Amino acid sequence: MKLSSYVIDFLASKGVTQVFGMSGGAAVHLLDSVSKHPNIDFTCSQHEQSAAISADGYARLTGKLGVAITTSGPGATNLLTGTCCSFYDSVPTLMLTGQVASHRLKGGLDIRQRGFQETDVVSIFETVTKYAVQIKKPEEIRYCLEKAYHMAFEGRPGTVLIDIPDDFQRAEIDPDTLAGFTPEILPTPDIEAPLHNVMERFFAAERPAVILGGGLKTPECGYDLAALCDRLGAPVLSSWAAVDLLPHDHPLKIGSFGVYAPRIGNYVVQNADFLLCLGSRLSQNLTGGILPSFARAAEIAMVDVSVGEMDKFDGFGIAVSHRVAARMEDALPIIDEYATHKSPAFNGWHNQIAQWKDRFGGENYDPEPKPGSVNAYQFIDALSEVVPAGETIFADTGGNLTWTCNAFQFKQGQRLHSAWNNTPMGYSLPAAIGAAAAEPEEAFTCLIGDGGLMICLPELATVVKHQMKLRIFLFNNHGHGIQKQTLETWLGANYVGVHEPSGLAFTDFPAVASSMGLKTVTIDDPAQMQSQLRQIYAETGPVFVNVEINPDQRLYPVLKFGAALEDQLPALDEKVLEEEMVIPRYSG
Repeated sequence: MKLSSYVIDFLASKGVTQVFGMSGGAAVHLLDSVSKHPNIDFTCSQHEQSAAISADGYARLTGKLGVAITTSGPGATNLLTGTCCSFYDSVPTLMLTGQVASHRLKGGLDIRQRGFQETDVVSIFETVTKYAVQIKKPEEIRYCLEKAYHMAFEGRPGTVLIDIPDDFQRAEIDPDTLAGFTPEILPTPDIEAPLHNVMERFFAAERPAVILGGGLKTPECGYDLAALCDRLGAPVLSSWAAVDLLPHDHPLKIGSFGVYAPRIGNYVVQNADFLLCLGSRLSQNLTGGILPSFARAAEIAMVDVSVGEMDKFDGFGIAVSHRVAARMEDALPIIDEYATHKSPAFNGWHNQIAQWKDRFGGENYDPEPKPGSVNAYQFIDALSEVVPAGETIFADTGGNLTWTCNAFQFKQGQRLHSAWNNTPMGYSLPAAIGAAAAEPEEAFTCLIGDGGLMICLPELATVVKHQMKLRIFLFNNHGHGIQKQTLETWLGANYVGVHEPSGLAFTDFPAVASSMGLKTVTIDDPAQMQSQLRQIYAETGPVFVNVEINPDQRLYPVLKFGAALEDQLPALDEKVLEEEMVIPRYSG
């Protein structure tokens, strides 16, 4: 059989139902084989970056391997941003890149390029993939496919890449004679004893907190986290990647913490005496930039599949006392079993948190109302009411993500996906397309800023082409809001390239969306917002919603570099800081 057909048969045997990409001279055989396979469909993107991100969105939603196929040269290099999204967020995706014919490869010659559109893709991608290989002869294809698939899911999941020269794609091979890949069988580590030690220390603490991280979603742990948290009995914090894992009304849920988080979460983590971190790598967005100030009174336990993520703080100011290298599906039953035999109280701690809720829960950072615009937080509140339970939401980077993570009231079964660690603008729309291609009968919500939409604007045509059930909400604040705030904080509001007066070029988004064939709605009146949203969620087909966000809306509270997490802007009175901290203030 033809090698390209063998590749597609292999993907189908692993449950892959969709591939994403763009046609090109070095990929025609792979796409030809896709078109002839009864169990795999092809969604043609408008840009290869979007193809990689759609594969990422497909994988996040389904738990299956996400696949993108592109031609050589610029087709392959355009995959890089989406590849980084999957690699940094532990999402299993496969990038299949066409390459010039093997006899046109430059090899060891001292030239830059021999074949037309030849590019050394493996060297470019090898630092952001778990496995990147160029096929050297057709007979290697089974081994490389099986190894790539294994590596994509093994340990901490991530991206893999196979670069296939054009002449090999059309080569005839005998599948029965191909050598396969046999993964190394690693010894199973004993995690029960160290986890019991961690839980003994947890229940001996006076002010413990549980931190849920994105590792509980990639892959989805499939565990009843709400019941587990009930048995642990401690306040539950989360990274942004995990804000959806407990419904908003769970009594122990505090919400997020970190640089752009509400004060309450930061006061909990900063005053805790024990942190149980489950699947969170404690990124700088969570710890702040001054590492010795983070949770400085707490004994920290990290349970994570990556040893390196637990060791990275050594010598940099955070002491991780307990490190258990384990996948979440292996660790959670042990933790749960231990907790079942305990009756945690932590009453004094919960009383203190209730005091912080009373003190900080009503803080208001709303700008002066402007006619023809709505308040971002009021919009998120209204959106929370109408998004159905169980629906999946894709959010872009920027203000739309911050407001969503801090204010959206998640219902049971709702999921929020974003590119948490690479955070490119222009992620959420192609990612939502990947999800809609996977489950065409389901509806999805897509949130994106005006800056992000400019980067992936052509993908609106993809939505229309396939009549995807997407509700696309444009957070239109006529600029790059976070960057504007950064320049106000550090550079005296010397705006450069952050809104139209400082150099950005935007378009009439509703007119563009309408011209592409999308039903278009504009929300710019708070009094009409709720009724408009109810009508939008009654729609069955794709709809584009231009939400005019007050351009003066800022992201508060926020941490300024050089301060501890409890000392965010807008700054509190020094007396208040002294009164509210259980432990001493950070002195540096």
